[in-house]
Amino acid sequence: MSTETSTHTAPDPLAGARSSGWILIAAGAIAIVAGLLAIVYPEITLLALAIFAGINLMVVGLMSVIEAFDDELDSGARSLAAVLGILGMIAGLVVLRRPGESLLAILLVLGIWLIISGAIAFFRSFQSVGGRALLMLVAIAEIVLGVLILALPDLSLKTVAVLAGIGFLLRGMLAIYTGIQLRKLHA
Repeated sequence: MSTETSTHTAPDPLAGARSSGWILIAAGAIAIVAGLLAIVYPEITLLALAIFAGINLMVVGLMSVIEAFDDELDSGARSLAAVLGILGMIAGLVVLRRPGESLLAILLVLGIWLIISGAIAFFRSFQSVGGRALLMLVAIAEIVLGVLILALPDLSLKTVAVLAGIGFLLRGMLAIYTGIQLRKLHA
């Protein structure tokens, strides 16, 4: 007869938190690298963004086409899913074929939308009694921003890439700090 002695140690409740600290540190480092690349090379960042958008449109379109074959949907929903899927796949191909022009088109639509939205908000501000001046100021700011985007589209695209890069840098630093704090936890 053998007697087995087992030494049972209590599980470390903070082990998972400490190990996820490394994951946060790694993710933070990747975010910082991506942020620096976006700031230094805004054109490449925008191109990559357009390519990812094109791939996303293709995948979403394909999923809609597959959904069109779902027997549980009525014929109208199936037809709509098929049409939307095909349009999504075509849009994805267009974006992948001409990623730079696609981003420019999105930016131009944004500029036009800001001008129209600002103009409507400006006229609607006359109906408001409280905060009219603030509403007018925001409306005018939207109009000016829309005009600037339309007047300087290349600069606007690069500015978006640089701002995204700064955002990545800040989030990366926060993730690294949080990861280090998690690693310092003692059991």
